[in-house]
Amino acid sequence: MNKANVELIVPTIQEKYEVFIPINKRIKEIIILVNKVINEITDGQYPVMNNLSLINGETGKAFDYNKTAKEEGIINGIKIILM
Repeated sequence: MNKANVELIVPTIQEKYEVFIPINKRIKEIIILVNKVINEITDGQYPVMNNLSLINGETGKAFDYNKTAKEEGIINGIKIILM
């Protein structure tokens, strides 16, 4: 499977979403994708931003922008935070 089902936590709007993340894309591409989706879901209340990070919800460590989700160990069920 080329996607991981993850729990995406968005603290700025106090929401959680269950989303599929493409594991073969780089983290920086995933951030852009997820940011656009959250913007659409919230009817623009969550703005599209340039300086976001994805954080491992269990370790608190930021994922490397240049690595793929697979290289960063993103698997089904993991909690990630968009900040």
